[in-house]
Amino acid sequence: MNRIPSPPAVVAHGGAGGPRDHADACERAVASALDLLREGGDGLDAAVRATVILEDDPRLNAGTGSNLRLDGSTIEMDAAVMDHRGRLGAVGAIQRVKNPVLVAREVLPTPHALLCGEGATAFARARGFADVYPISERAHRRYAEVRRYFANGASSPDFPAWNGHDPDRCWNFTVPPGETLRAALGPSDTVGAVVRDGGGGFATAISTGGTSAMLLGRVGDSAIPGAGFFAGPAGAVGATGDGEEIMRQVLSYRVYAWIEAGMPLREALERGLALVENRFTLGLIGITADEAAALDNRTMPFAIGELE
Repeated sequence: MNRIPSPPAVVAHGGAGGPRDHADACERAVASALDLLREGGDGLDAAVRATVILEDDPRLNAGTGSNLRLDGSTIEMDAAVMDHRGRLGAVGAIQRVKNPVLVAREVLPTPHALLCGEGATAFARARGFADVYPISERAHRRYAEVRRYFANGASSPDFPAWNGHDPDRCWNFTVPPGETLRAALGPSDTVGAVVRDGGGGFATAISTGGTSAMLLGRVGDSAIPGAGFFAGPAGAVGATGDGEEIMRQVLSYRVYAWIEAGMPLREALERGLALVENRFTLGLIGITADEAAALDNRTMPFAIGELE
C-alpha cells in the first residue's frame, strides 16, 4: 500500500533564549513560506523566504538586528542554506549586508560551499548586494549588557562561555579594549527555518548576528554544516544557542542521523538537547516526512505550519 505523502510544512524559530512573544515574526515567516509552497515552490526557496523575514525583524539577532562585537562597532554575520539534494551555501563573518541568507543562497552555483570574512563581503558586492550597516537599537542595548558583564568581573551565569576569561588577553580588534569595552555579551541567538515541500524534499536556512562577546573573525555554528544545520533525504534540522557548544557536538547532524535511523523526531530533538550542558542556551527545530517540532532548554519563539 502506497503511503500518502504528508503536506508541505514549515518550522521557523526566532532564537534560543528569545522571548516567546517574538513568535509573531515566526508566524509571518511560516505563512510566507507556505504561500510559496502552495504555489509549488521549492523547499530551499521557501526556507530562504522565511529566514529573510526573520532577518528583517530588528527584534531578532540576524540581519537587521545583529549584535555588535566586543569593540562596540563591528557587526559580523553568518548564514547558510542546505537541502536534501546536498546543495549547500554559506557565509561566515560577513559584514555590511542586509540579508546574509540571500548571499549564502548565491554561493550555491559557485564551486565553493563557504565564504568567510572579507572574501564573503566582496562576493556580496560582486553579486550586487548593497552596502548596509545593519545597526539597531537592540544591538546597542545588547552591547550595554556586555559592558556591564565585564565590568562586574565576567562571572555571571548568563554567559558561561566567557566566565573567567579576560578579553584583553585575546583582543584582536584595532581599537584598544579600554576605549570600548571598559568604558559595559548578549545572548547568542539565531533565526532559521526547516521545510518539507510538496515533492517530499527537505531544506533549511539559518542566519545569525552572533554574540557581542565575539572576537573579530569568529565564525559560529550557523555557517558550519552538521553543526548549526543539516538537511538530507530523511529531513532537516536547525540549531540555535551557544555556537561553540553546538559545533563541539556536531549537533544538527547527530540529530539528523537519529531520525534517519528511524527515531521519532521529538525524541531525537530531546536527545540532542541532552548532549549540551544545561548552563548553555540551546534550541532545536526539525522536520521529517510526517513530523515537525521545536524544543529548547530556556525559551524560544517559534511557529509551525502545514498546508491543509
